[in-house]
Amino acid sequence: MSTVTQTTDQHPFIGEALAQPGPLAGQGLPGWWAALRTESLGRLAGLDVPTSRQEEWRFIKPKAIFSTDFTSPDAVSFELGDEALADLQLQEETAATLVYVNGRFDAARSTVGELPDGVVVADWSQMLDHDEVDRLAEYVGANDYFNGDVFYEINSAQYGQGAVILVPRGQVIERPIHLLFVTTGQEGAVHANPRNLIVAGESAQLTVVEEYRGHGEGSYLNNVVDEVVVGANADVKHFKVQREATDAFHVARNLITLSQDARYISTAVTLGAALSRNDSYARYVGQNIDCTLDGLALVRGKQVADTHTAIDHALPNSRSYQLHKTIVDDRAHTVFNGKIFVRQDAQNTRSEQLNQNLILSARGHVDTKPQLEILADDVVCSHGATVGQLEGDQLFYLMSRGIDEERARNLLTFAFAAEVIETITVESLRNSLAEAVLASTDVTGL
Repeated sequence: MSTVTQTTDQHPFIGEALAQPGPLAGQGLPGWWAALRTESLGRLAGLDVPTSRQEEWRFIKPKAIFSTDFTSPDAVSFELGDEALADLQLQEETAATLVYVNGRFDAARSTVGELPDGVVVADWSQMLDHDEVDRLAEYVGANDYFNGDVFYEINSAQYGQGAVILVPRGQVIERPIHLLFVTTGQEGAVHANPRNLIVAGESAQLTVVEEYRGHGEGSYLNNVVDEVVVGANADVKHFKVQREATDAFHVARNLITLSQDARYISTAVTLGAALSRNDSYARYVGQNIDCTLDGLALVRGKQVADTHTAIDHALPNSRSYQLHKTIVDDRAHTVFNGKIFVRQDAQNTRSEQLNQNLILSARGHVDTKPQLEILADDVVCSHGATVGQLEGDQLFYLMSRGIDEERARNLLTFAFAAEVIETITVESLRNSLAEAVLASTDVTGL
């Protein structure tokens, strides 16, 4: 692998990333993997860190991330107890549970049940000697939407942990696959780069729960890249929950590629982190595709939750649906920037996008920027955004039936969030999130 030399004008955040070999670097990476690392290092050497002067970052101040002195996960000890782990696991029987502690794969805590023929659920480190490793070259980096983004390039240059899920043609995984990432900043600010690859072959079906949980307090950064490939007539449900520690940072780049007749449902719930940034890009490479990108962000204190999405209709006869809600309390701040592209060839496209924001305090702040760019003429598209407070009529209705004002407000806040949570089909996860929202809104006795 070629060496990239650090120059004096590089920001330390980038310079340190360039100087550190990624995990597995000395374990004989396949040629395609090493080549991608080299390409990312080359692009990274020419980049600088983003600032709020740039359009894509103008609503928030990412400086806090780059002023933190992060360290390698290997330099920080953290033992996750069995009791703590049990509290974080799904109640349902899973097809597989992969556990990561401070960004490192915990094989002893992970379980993979009996899987149908050809199905692979493994960590990247386990793929080095796997027969399928060279097949991954077809998918990794193929969706290049985030090339040139600092966080994406750092992940691409340094990833070595994260899940690889391959479900071949026609296979159906009935039970959910759980990816659990537990991180702590108690002994030092860890910087981890998880990368998850999910590939559903033709007519395959699966459900993935991807969950990030903070353990205790303290600062750290999870810099995540997800690559999701949904084959022809395949069906993927993907539920992502971010419940990092309140001093932590979470940045995610989600790349979704959808083939003919594919169906993809994603629900992303953001509850944690001091500053989180979640970017998703869905690319249509076939017709008759259904894609849903729903989301919920519930923040308080001084939390910032920044969500950007782009859905790219390039071919005819497909649909996209998006409902993104935020609840903002105290001095918290949410951002939603949702782009819908309908290219000239994408006739008979249907697209619905709605961003609803509920502000509970005088100093809460919401920025919303829905964008719809249509070049085709035979389409049905809508988008909209609302920012408001609880409805006076609804409060009056509840209070007229003997419910005090505080409880009435909390009930309405929970009902606002529940519309998104109820789309999650994994029962224990849905219940866990409902309890978290109930606790946040201080509603008891439902």
